[in-house]
Formats: sequence, C-alpha cells, structure tokens
Amino acid sequence: MERHPSHHARPACSPNPFSIPSRDAGLRPASSRTPVLPLLVALLLVGSPASSEPWPLPGSEVVRVHSPTLRRTYRAVVILPPRFDPARRYPALFFTDLPRSAALVAGLYRTLRSGGRGLQDAILVGLDHAEGETAQYSRRRDYTPSPHGDIDATSDMPGRPVVYGEAEAYRRHLETELLPELERRYPIDAERRIFLGHSYGGLFGAHVLLTAPRMFAQYVLISPSLWFDRRLMLARERGRATLERDLPARVLLMVGSLETVENADTEPFAAAIHDMVGDTLAFAQGLRARGYPSLHLDVRVLDGEDHDSAFAAGVRLGLEWALPGTGRVARRPCPPAERFCRWPRWRAAPDAARPSD
Repeated sequence: MERHPSHHARPACSPNPFSIPSRDAGLRPASSRTPVLPLLVALLLVGSPASSEPWPLPGSEVVRVHSPTLRRTYRAVVILPPRFDPARRYPALFFTDLPRSAALVAGLYRTLRSGGRGLQDAILVGLDHAEGETAQYSRRRDYTPSPHGDIDATSDMPGRPVVYGEAEAYRRHLETELLPELERRYPIDAERRIFLGHSYGGLFGAHVLLTAPRMFAQYVLISPSLWFDRRLMLARERGRATLERDLPARVLLMVGSLETVENADTEPFAAAIHDMVGDTLAFAQGLRARGYPSLHLDVRVLDGEDHDSAFAAGVRLGLEWALPGTGRVARRPCPPAERFCRWPRWRAAPDAARPSD
C-alpha cells in the first residue's frame, strides 16, 4: 500500500512450491499434468521467450514473458472461467499486485459468478512483479509515472538503489509484448479488456487511462495514489485536456471514506499530502469538467473503509460493475401440490422483473 511510502516493506516473494514448469501449456488447463522427468529434460534442452506453468488456483496457469527492451521477465497468472470454451471469446480482467491479490480477486469472482450475482464469464489475468525482484522494488518502479518518489525510501534489495518512474516503459511492455502473447494463447476479446488496480496499481491505471485509454475498455481504480510526486497525475489530466477532445473509456473510481485527514492544516506534512479522498474527487471533477463525449465515469466513496480495507470492498464492487451478469433471479415458491418440494425454485416467473441491486 502506498498511503505512506515508508510503510511498504514486504518480504521477497519466494518461488511457488506448488508450481511445476512446463514447456508451453497453451490453452491447456492447470489440471493437466506432465511427468516431471521429461519436463526437466525439456527445460535443459529448450529455451523460450514466453513459457507457461501451472498455478495452484483452479483452472489457471502462469505465463512468463521476457522483455528484451526492459531486460526483465514478467509473469502473468491466467485464471480461466469454469466450463472454459476455447471457441468463445471472453472479456479479460487484468489486475495488479500479484501474488497477494490473486486469491482475493479469483475467489470473489467465482463466488459472485456462481451465486446470485451471476457475473459474466471472463478470463482473469494477474500481473506479477519482475522475476528476481521483490514486490516492493518492482512496483515502485513499474507503477509510478515519474522518478520523483520518496527521497527517504530505502531499498529492500541489497546493492540496488530505489527506482521510481518507469510506468510508461512498463505500459509499453504490456501493450507490445505481454498482451499480444496472451491474446495469441487465449481467446481474449481485445475490445473488452478491463484494468483493476489498487493504490500504486490504481496510480498506474490512471497513467494508462490518460496516456493510452484504448488499451482497456474499462478501468477500476481503487484508492489510486494520486498524491504521488505532488499530485502529478492531476496536473497531467489538466494538460491532456488541452490536447485531446475525448477520453473513450468507462471508469470506476473508488476510495475509502477514512483515507483522509480532518484538518490538513494541523497535520504533519507527510500526513497532509495523503488526503486520498480529496485527491480522488479532484481527479474525478477534472475529468467531468472536460465534457468528454465517450467517457463514462462513476465515483464512489466507500463508507467506513480505510486504504487497506477499501481494496477488498472495491474488488467486489468493481467486479459487479465491470462484469454485470444475469443478477439475482426471482424466486418462485414451491407449488402447494408438490409434496416433496422443500426449497424455493431459483428460476424467474414469467412476469417477474429482475430486482435492482
């Protein structure tokens, strides 16, 4: 979380003990298994710029893509929907901050899809940090739009200085390397890509929105760290408005109501600059003031949520907003004549209208 840069130390992520590397799984579900010995031989004999491996979540696998430009390798976890059909084209939801976000996003999606909410079938794609780096080190660099980060930040990778400001380079990696590889392997509908990010991930999403809005059709930005570099993203939004006349995207902006200060004048400077409610509302106000004809903006302040708890609440709302499905169907009680009917039937009556959420 980036509410205060000095509070972000995370341990380095160790290799997944459940993962078994494979040469190229393509569209094969993670449940398929290859004997370990041939795999080891293949790894010794064959090198590939993009490879995949199983991941211990149902219907998922990891795709590894090396970036010659950045000289780094990134992983993406691809989570396929139940009853996956390779002949269909699916919307794809891309979310940041793997691995910590994978279980939350995938679990909520499966629960909301199979329950009364009936979310759309979709492919979920978790974006991991660079291999060989800690999550903190990688996200500071890849999710921030300028090199002017916290001057007091310390690196959690010995011998490597803290780096900020490579969001645009990372965005180009997604656009020109990762997305084409994923869309070659999986039936992703490029017109229905969705981005979801929290904190620094939300800041990166705001950067993509203002730089290349057509990369994604929908943006779910949860508690974006718009305070970064003296609210640089708010200034960039104003600058973009002088050059562009439209912003073709659907955007859901969310922030917790507790992500603010009661009186900035009495707070220490480090706390006063983190009025994330004020920053989010100011960003939304600027976007609305431009009158972009193709922009659809929804803003929600999540009552009682702080920077951490807003993530879980925002993921749930974001999934329902971006992937609305059939919704809760009307109940029809058991007919009195059916002696052994115990439960209401979950099917719509002919004249029943769908209730609003």
